[in-house]
Amino acid sequence: MKTHKNGLLKMFVNQKLDDWSNSYWERVTRNIGPITYQEQETIRTSRVAVLGVGGLGGPLAENLVRAGCQNLVICDHDVFDESNLNRQICTIDDVGKRKIDVMETFLRKIDPEVNIKKYFKIIERNIDSVLEDVKVVALTLDDPATSIFIARECRKRNIPMIESWGVPFLFTWWFTHDSVDYENCYGLDTYHYSYSELRNPKKEVNLAVYQALLPKVFRMPGVREKYDREPGAFEEMMSGNIGARSFTPFVRITSDFLSVDVIFSGILKVKPMNLAPNLKGFDYIQMKVCETILTH
Repeated sequence: MKTHKNGLLKMFVNQKLDDWSNSYWERVTRNIGPITYQEQETIRTSRVAVLGVGGLGGPLAENLVRAGCQNLVICDHDVFDESNLNRQICTIDDVGKRKIDVMETFLRKIDPEVNIKKYFKIIERNIDSVLEDVKVVALTLDDPATSIFIARECRKRNIPMIESWGVPFLFTWWFTHDSVDYENCYGLDTYHYSYSELRNPKKEVNLAVYQALLPKVFRMPGVREKYDREPGAFEEMMSGNIGARSFTPFVRITSDFLSVDVIFSGILKVKPMNLAPNLKGFDYIQMKVCETILTH
């Protein structure tokens, strides 16, 4: 029981909503307080697309299901390999298996009632189905051409899209009609390419886009120094001679932050969206807030 500002006392009632199963109520009962009953119902019924279920998207999908979201779209055109074991939701037994299949099984073990639509890849023929009734898109794909295509489609359909990267700098940014568009944000000269042209390896467009994306992301304040603690690693990564470095705590803390923004900014709309290209975040190693606008 607590006193409201109007002086009246309000009694807390711990009771499930009619549309909730007993098992759902048992899973989310401890959410109530930080989340209102009506907000929990909004989380439960809102369809969220997590496009890419690797280092960022996998834990994000897990967090959403544990938070009570029962409508998910997941997509990933990849299988687990041993390099994924340092940060992704998989075990040695999952190596060689499709990520979306492993994730679906894992998520249903948390909530057997969850509704999951899964796609091995996103193409022009299935984009309508992928984005049907989706309220928020989390872009966590390691595929520049498809990322551009999804960003274009989200903007066309007025679906807010959130993105982050698993770097040692905590940030998210949103792409909406009030932000710059995705290609403009990254300084990409790709507007004249169709999706099929972006994906055509003979034109080397996808590689060129990827090489344009990486420098933009790694211009974040202090990021280079953190990746180059083993001297030379940063240049090797940026040149493509070694894979992108990913350290579990960096990836997981970003995924948790993504989860907060998806829920409180995207679904519940109680937190302002940080719109691209405004880069506003937190350097949790130097313990300081950083803000800049990335320009190309």
